[in-house]
Amino acid sequence: MKYTSKSSLISNEMIEVLNYRIEQEEYSSRIYLAMSMWLNNKGYVNAAKLWKKYSTEELAHADFSRTYLLSLGITPCTPALKQPKEEFTGLPEIIKMSLAHEQEITKQCKELADKAFKEGDHMLYQLAAKYLTEQIEELDKSQNLVDQLEAFGEDKIAMRLLDHELENYL
Repeated sequence: MKYTSKSSLISNEMIEVLNYRIEQEEYSSRIYLAMSMWLNNKGYVNAAKLWKKYSTEELAHADFSRTYLLSLGITPCTPALKQPKEEFTGLPEIIKMSLAHEQEITKQCKELADKAFKEGDHMLYQLAAKYLTEQIEELDKSQNLVDQLEAFGEDKIAMRLLDHELENYL
């Protein structure tokens, strides 16, 4: 959808970028919700709660861009979202997929920061910095879980212990 900015404070291109950010954050929420439901159905009680928490956090990240656009008098779009994967082979796959997904989102947030900087849009750059700060946390959480898989293995006992430990992450 093409926008015509009602504000001299933001370009049409940046409106498109922020609407894309909203879409991607909402899609991230859907991915993590699907993972949470699968985990719940497979007996990973704490992992299911943790991925549900991640799902909720992603919706809050979408609100960063919504609030920004609304503060400029621009109505954000409500994106249609594609269907996320709903079947998984196990908690290790979900952990690895989560890290890969967060790496892609980090790349997108860096692109937002680059575009804001090139346009000289200092306010939008501050928003991009907020997203990047969140991504440092997201990458750290995901990388830590991948590191645990590598250090302790992926057998049933290791997965049971990891699920139990994930209660501490809630």
